[in-house]
Amino acid sequence: MKMVEGDNQIEYKLEDVLTDKDVDCIINKSLKNGLDWQVVHYVVKPVVNESTGFVGEYFKVKLQVEADGDSVTLKLFVKRVPRTNQPKADFINDNHFYKREALVYQLIEELTAIEGPLIWCTKALVHNENLLVMADLRSLGYSPRPQTETLDLAHALVTVASAARFHAAIANYETRKSSQHLAPWTISQEYSNILGEPTFKDTLWMRCAVKLTANLLKTFSNQHNNIDNLESKLQKLFLQACDDMKEYENTLNVLIHKDLWINNIMFRYEDGVPVNALLIDYQCIRYGPPSFDLMIFLYCSTSRSFREQYEKKVFHQYFSVFVDNLEEATKQRLVELKYDEKEFLRWCERSRMFGALIAIGIFPYILMDPTAAKKTYDDPETYDEYLVVDRTKPVVAHCRQNAVYRQRQLELCEEFVERYAGK
Repeated sequence: MKMVEGDNQIEYKLEDVLTDKDVDCIINKSLKNGLDWQVVHYVVKPVVNESTGFVGEYFKVKLQVEADGDSVTLKLFVKRVPRTNQPKADFINDNHFYKREALVYQLIEELTAIEGPLIWCTKALVHNENLLVMADLRSLGYSPRPQTETLDLAHALVTVASAARFHAAIANYETRKSSQHLAPWTISQEYSNILGEPTFKDTLWMRCAVKLTANLLKTFSNQHNNIDNLESKLQKLFLQACDDMKEYENTLNVLIHKDLWINNIMFRYEDGVPVNALLIDYQCIRYGPPSFDLMIFLYCSTSRSFREQYEKKVFHQYFSVFVDNLEEATKQRLVELKYDEKEFLRWCERSRMFGALIAIGIFPYILMDPTAAKKTYDDPETYDEYLVVDRTKPVVAHCRQNAVYRQRQLELCEEFVERYAGK
């Protein structure tokens, strides 16, 4: 590695990020089988100036490949377990984040082999418990939205349509597997060892989120800054919401993304209108009713006024696309479960508190300016303190500097208190 003069950016050698085996796999999957090839040039750059998420180190890689006389450029996105922050790496590995994502991309490969191309996702070129490599989706015509933006109706509708296709694909997959095994089969049974909840339960991380939420309200809220025993009330409510997210008997359960915020959605446009959304970053998957993904998405990626105005339209769009993508045997299973649109809407309301809680928990990270977030949350010296002790000081300080950061969190915390703290 070396420093580039003038911009303090680290340049990496290819072998710093990808092994020879990784490169071989990437190129053979990207080109026609049997072609002779060699890498004649490459560029490897860390992604440091845009939001990329919290659970990893991120790189853009460009490979110039000569294959049978032709020159091909491969643009790649690489995510790996951090190598410079050991406490963070330990947290990631202990909670199977990369194993979860590898599971989803293995399922995507199986589904693609059966159904053909899937328009709600893209295949990975490498996926294992330490590394994910995929095509740079920008080179395929997809682009993200700004990390602090809230989505409008057009973006929300294409997103929930993709979530519906994802859930339908999983439901169909489990129906087929059950038929093959001549007995009920679920992903949760097969992969229970990696599908447990790492953070949204009674953990030090969650108690830290409780403390921060109470302090944000006390510091910035005009209406909710003097509630008696606020922190203890929030503690009880947060754990109640955590307990809501689980697999339930006698209803539909699927693999859910559980991290559907704006940075994990890529959009393709025609004439400036969003026409499709790809779902990425499956490190937080869980198993339970699909409505939880809808509520997580709405609370993480839309405003309170949007939800009040368009929520029902979003729900209807989701359920219509979901049913349209079910195979007949899966539809019959839903009939037996009495899972219709009315039942789905009932589950949406039941999932609401958890959806709000997810947003409350992750907003301090994902809405912070990426440069400030890296300095705040990626410093090994303060990582454990801000993870499991108290993150109030840096979050409140950034709230004072950034009005959007403050307002998005305050609006959500106030809605949560208004809905649940008085009950």
